[in-house]
Amino acid sequence: MLVRKQTTTKILINVLEGKKFPQINMDILINSASKNKVLLHLLRVLDFQGSLREHQESSIRRVLKVVQILSKLLKEYDYAFFKLVKPITYVPADVDLLVKADQITKVTRDLMKLGYRIEVKDPYCITLMRGDSIIDLYVHPSLGGVVFLNGQGLLEHTCTKEFNGIEVRSVESYAEALAAASHAIYKERIYTLNDFFTVEEWASKKTIRLAQELGCEDALKAAINLNKKIRLGLLETPYKIPLPLWLAILAQKFQRDNLTRATSGSILKTLTNKRVGKLLKSKLTRETY
Repeated sequence: MLVRKQTTTKILINVLEGKKFPQINMDILINSASKNKVLLHLLRVLDFQGSLREHQESSIRRVLKVVQILSKLLKEYDYAFFKLVKPITYVPADVDLLVKADQITKVTRDLMKLGYRIEVKDPYCITLMRGDSIIDLYVHPSLGGVVFLNGQGLLEHTCTKEFNGIEVRSVESYAEALAAASHAIYKERIYTLNDFFTVEEWASKKTIRLAQELGCEDALKAAINLNKKIRLGLLETPYKIPLPLWLAILAQKFQRDNLTRATSGSILKTLTNKRVGKLLKSKLTRETY
């Protein structure tokens, strides 16, 4: 059973990279791609036709429409999309934006004028919804009110990129690699092939320097180490980081990062929040995110 799971991940990587692969049950491959947040890329590579492909293509068009609206609305603001443009095609569950701290209130008001409502408001993130459209506005990416990545520092590394045929303001590729590693390791406790490809293709010496500057070296090192094992076919993905290791990495983060330590006072308040309790329980039990 273990060998088959490892083989599935290795085969999926080969397929996504356009290489030949042995016969495998398509349902298994699609299920793995879905859990690994690379489903649309797989369907396009295989030129897979049917309702699943149609649904994915429809979903990415809806995301694209939201991105276009936001790009026009926010052109005078200091912001950037992140976790959006990747070296692999996928449909994001929501649209994530980094916003200048002193502008987030105005941005929120502008979005509410478009019909969005505030669904969740954390110290460093506001989630807004309109129908099935979800937008997360970040000052800092955080977990339970505790900052794990300095969003304002990340916002200093922006550029113009292409997303499905349109120009968007995004974080630089080397910064996106760090965001992917930090999000997967610190917040989600799960590493997917989406993270694998982002770190493998976009991590560079600039990523290492930025990780040192923003206090995320441990997350980047962990991601690079996982990438080596995944490339060798030694790990199945999505890979769930063992709880003791995850807690040890978080402890190092608290010890070394002044911003994380300074925001740790939020823990007691958020632990009494039922939504946060469900979130923490989910991190202990779920297979993907």
